[in-house]
Amino acid sequence: MVKAVSEFGLNKRMSDGRARYCKACFGVRSKTSYRKRAAEQGRSVRERAEAPEGHKYCPRCQETKPTAEFGRNRSESDGLTSYCKPCHTLVARENRIKNHGSERNYKLQYRYGITEDDYERMLAQQGGLCAVCRENAGTHVDHCHSTGRVRGVLCFNCNNGLGHFRDDLTGLALAAAYLWDVEVWADRPAVPGPRRAQAAPTRSYHLSQRYGLCHADVERMIEAQSGLCAACWEREPEHVDHCHGTGEVRKALCLPCNTGIGQFRDDARFVWRALEYLAPPIAWEDYLALVTHD
Repeated sequence: MVKAVSEFGLNKRMSDGRARYCKACFGVRSKTSYRKRAAEQGRSVRERAEAPEGHKYCPRCQETKPTAEFGRNRSESDGLTSYCKPCHTLVARENRIKNHGSERNYKLQYRYGITEDDYERMLAQQGGLCAVCRENAGTHVDHCHSTGRVRGVLCFNCNNGLGHFRDDLTGLALAAAYLWDVEVWADRPAVPGPRRAQAAPTRSYHLSQRYGLCHADVERMIEAQSGLCAACWEREPEHVDHCHGTGEVRKALCLPCNTGIGQFRDDARFVWRALEYLAPPIAWEDYLALVTHD
């Protein structure tokens, strides 16, 4: 049968630069040859199942599913992944284990550039404990978000605490001073800071039940703080802070300071150790000089 030249593939070895057979016939011959070789080698050939419109066959689970069950892959002719989403997840996990030894090893290398052996060696050097509080077991790899450098292995609370303070030495020093009840601000802001909106009735009920305060008490507290967080003196106070041991109300703090102090279990020792962890140890008086505004 005579066909258009475009129906033939390219073949540089032929005089006319085209394949001997048309594309359709070449495909049939190629499949026949593949099946013959597989039979000689004792391998089974998985036939591709025909799927109705809007569906695709997954060769792993051997089910025909709607195309919505498949992920996107622009390199495929149909723009979909070869496997359905559950099977694709399993295949990806198996490949990570095959190529990296374990899924955890893959994640450590991908996120931090270290191996499981590096992690275990680092944790052993810390005695198996968190590098900050040195009381809880180390479980989370800590790294500098600016440089990507891995610093140590921390417990869940200390890792989150550093995150809420954004690794800021000044913020941590102020938090430690606040917990130790050390006054580091020689001159508080003369201009009142931003004020929060009036509390809703449900908020007033919460204040009464949890802290024994009314809305007016909180407003007076914030007024005495010039409308600013009692720890950092920069942001708007959003939360009433209290001692979890005695229940005593202390002052009003912003969200990062309140949450960060809570992650460090209201213990100034842990905040101080976090300062030593992030920077070379220096005297407390030097930190006071760092955060004091003359």
